Amino acid sequence: MKSTPMPVTRREALSLAAALLVPQVRPRRTPKKVIVAGAGIAGLSCAWELVRRGHDVTVVEASDRTGGHVFTIREGLADGLYADGGAEHFTQPGYDRYWGYVREFNLQYLYYPRREHLLRWIGGRMHTPEMLADRTVLSGMGFNRREIDYLATHPFPELASLYFAPYLDAVRDEYRPFDAGLNHLDAISTTELFRKDGASDAALRFIGGHGSALQSVWHAAILKLRGVPLYPPKVYRLVGGNQTLTDTFAQRLGDRVRLRMPVTAIAHGATGVRVTCRSEGTSVTLDADYLVCAMSAVMLRLLPITPALPPAKAEAIGTVPYYSDTRVILQSRTRFWARDGISPNMEFGEAPLYHVWSASEEVATPRGLLAGTASGPGTEDGALTTYRKYYPGKSEDIEKAIVVVWAQDRWRSACETTAYAPGHLSKFWPALVAPHGRMHFVGAYADNLNWGMEAATRSANRAAEAIDAAS
Repeated sequence: MKSTPMPVTRREALSLAAALLVPQVRPRRTPKKVIVAGAGIAGLSCAWELVRRGHDVTVVEASDRTGGHVFTIREGLADGLYADGGAEHFTQPGYDRYWGYVREFNLQYLYYPRREHLLRWIGGRMHTPEMLADRTVLSGMGFNRREIDYLATHPFPELASLYFAPYLDAVRDEYRPFDAGLNHLDAISTTELFRKDGASDAALRFIGGHGSALQSVWHAAILKLRGVPLYPPKVYRLVGGNQTLTDTFAQRLGDRVRLRMPVTAIAHGATGVRVTCRSEGTSVTLDADYLVCAMSAVMLRLLPITPALPPAKAEAIGTVPYYSDTRVILQSRTRFWARDGISPNMEFGEAPLYHVWSASEEVATPRGLLAGTASGPGTEDGALTTYRKYYPGKSEDIEKAIVVVWAQDRWRSACETTAYAPGHLSKFWPALVAPHGRMHFVGAYADNLNWGMEAATRSANRAAEAIDAAS
């Protein structure tokens, strides 16, 4: 007689599935209990690295979904079209940790031609890449002879490399900017540095900046050390959207991830941490050996932390500058740009719609999809008006506009950090990335180069390794 199997609860099923998916790594030390606060790509990858090393991990996420700014939009789009509402691409080289996960999980990816044949509107006129390498055109725009000679043989977005070049080899360790003997550059802006070195007013309109010149040089040096162009022309995305990776992390972590559990307070000491959360209207207290803060600095600075963080750490967390953008998605009845013989990749340089590119190219549909970015809290009407103002063809037939306004997202209003003001690099580095006691800090802001998903996964791996190695 066959026995009737006992019913399995959803929680038990998730636990079993997660256990089967996690590599069975024999812990080298006594397993540590770790709370990860935030289930964006930084928190999820850090949790995964800790779990695979045999540690006891709980991830608490304030919102009702995982992924953070790695967010793929499908709802409201026709015919299986999709677009990444946040982090939209990755490079090769440059995203080394990220590519490791793509290979580990055998994720499908595509070359993303969003930077090919890029049309730029400058001074109200459309410029092709060929025009921006033409000496006559460049002279008419006001570039000096040295800049014209450089741009005649280098891509236009690489212009800043002309002025960075004399300084880059001084940076030998990408995590030690103050060892390069260039500290005096932190007292001036990037614009001031380039002007001192002979940049024209025309060049400064494109490559100048009000941030610390030392930070700009340091970031350019990091890219050189990694073998990455200043503006990588070849980028990639995951088939089905970049959220595929964060969904994969969440699947493997299973019920270790708890949604709708915002952190309300943090207490820490020499032997452990205590995290207070809100769950279904009640207060919940979790104790652990370590805490990984995987939320943005903007969210972290709102929380009471006992005892208070050291002044330098607290000031860095409390004042690091962020920007917030809006993802624009335009669905059309046809891929009209192909019919008009016009590149879909365009840069307008206006706040309501800074640039656009083609997305979902592999989806079998006559419809088209354009994705773009608006600076700040953009709107559908503002994006459409700007696009129609500049589109040079005759066949535009956009049928729907969607915007993802990150500034209005309760838990994810901050995107990435902006340039630090002159004199502020020493204020933020290395204070932002440094752990404090049993608290570690991960995310795009907590690495040396705020390249979204790569910075997040790099900082996550660094924290996981430190926790694993702790006695």
